[in-house]
Amino acid sequence: MFVGIDVGTQGSKAGVYAADGTRLGEGYAEHAFDHLRPGWVEMDPDQVLGAALDAVAQATAQASAAGASLPGVASIALSGILCGPVFVDDDWNPVRPIIPFLDVRAQDELDWLRNDVEPLWITESANASLDTYAMATTYEWIRRNEPDVHARIAKIMSLAPYIAGRLGRLRAVDAFMDASHLSGWIIGWDAATGTVSEAQMDALRIPMSHCPRVVEPWDIVATLDADVARRTGLPAGTPIVAGAGDVMQSNLSAGLTDSGMATDVAGTASILTVGVDGPLPAITAVPGMLYSLGTLPGQALYWGYVKAGGLSLRWMRDQVLRRPGDDDTYRELDELAASVAAGSDGVLFAPYLSGGGPDNPAAAGTWLGMTEATDVATLWRSMLESIAFEYADFLGAFAANGVSVSEVLAVGGGASAPIWNQIKADVNGMPWRLPARQDGAILANAALAAYGVGAVDDLASTVRNWVSGGRSFDPDPTMVSAYAGIRTARNEIFDGPLRSVFERLAPLRQQN
Repeated sequence: MFVGIDVGTQGSKAGVYAADGTRLGEGYAEHAFDHLRPGWVEMDPDQVLGAALDAVAQATAQASAAGASLPGVASIALSGILCGPVFVDDDWNPVRPIIPFLDVRAQDELDWLRNDVEPLWITESANASLDTYAMATTYEWIRRNEPDVHARIAKIMSLAPYIAGRLGRLRAVDAFMDASHLSGWIIGWDAATGTVSEAQMDALRIPMSHCPRVVEPWDIVATLDADVARRTGLPAGTPIVAGAGDVMQSNLSAGLTDSGMATDVAGTASILTVGVDGPLPAITAVPGMLYSLGTLPGQALYWGYVKAGGLSLRWMRDQVLRRPGDDDTYRELDELAASVAAGSDGVLFAPYLSGGGPDNPAAAGTWLGMTEATDVATLWRSMLESIAFEYADFLGAFAANGVSVSEVLAVGGGASAPIWNQIKADVNGMPWRLPARQDGAILANAALAAYGVGAVDDLASTVRNWVSGGRSFDPDPTMVSAYAGIRTARNEIFDGPLRSVFERLAPLRQQN
């Protein structure tokens, strides 16, 4: 058996799998956010670690109750968020809370990157878009604002490698990251070699000694500590495989194994990914488009994103409807939204609760066009439609630069909503296919864990076999036409007067 753990933004998920891909048990625990002030968001690494361990304990208890013999667990692999580095001291203790990609405090540091540092990353990292979530921006903010904290940093790593190190009681000298996690730093890495760029680190004022060694996703990096084993129900000494980024593993779990394939990762951030053979300068130049390496050898990805895509729905559930933790809310609202006509009666939602892209940093969340007849069903449908419209812009950018897509694979928590998949198909005029398995990154992690200990010979074919089939949501020609007109009007508003409104509002938020 094999265990996959995904340390996401909103929560940690774990699964126990048999060698044939059958899921024997799963668990989930939410993460907590500290909203310190507008635009400032932090996460407690210990709370995240506790959630990950709770998720594993739930999964192993469920597997054991189903008759699985847990000593048969052969390996563990993890994935995690790409943007939101963990800074640790020599003993692997975090020197401060995590600043995740939802945080936008580092505007001055972002200006420094854009204006005062030679942009070696455009050619070396194939990334031209900069935003506050880049590791280097967060590092610079700490260096400027928390010198005592900065002085304690021994290593920088992504969240999943940090959790893996806690599972195996590693020290900073053992720090590691695979190339996909490294590419999640956005800048500071070399796309040609999949390693840290010394030239960029020098320009960014980050010591190379702070950077972890780069390993393959399937390398064994530690074994499970006895105390952790007792808490989770796993056998002590279980090999821990390095793992890969959550975007990469979510894509792999949907079956994205080749260039030209596309995936909708409907998670906290809404991400539209397209597989490519390597850097494409025209795509790199598109504002907000990011380039990274995939889990598979030689695999590369471009992706556009809405930072608070899925988070907007949780915000509606938790902050507006006051039903935190109640996942039935999503299903109830989906059913209500199905009765609302395409276009949400002229109501448009701006899904920028955590800011817009690098070309529109002042953007914020808002609704436009409400009347006294507007109800929660209309608001909810407008939120679902907003992400579909954002995806249409991404796919349009790919098409305009010679990358054609004929179908999008859907994965992540939001992919379980049929109405959302249909809206996306209708807005974008192409099929949205739900693979047979919707386990998400934990499934790809289990396959990677198996590959890491030699239990399977081919990672790509293993995942393809596990997720083959599924349901396709085909576009309705009438709806495609209707949404085309709505999208044109929306883009005129969002790229014109609304942008000016956002810029005028931004200083008012800073007064608090």
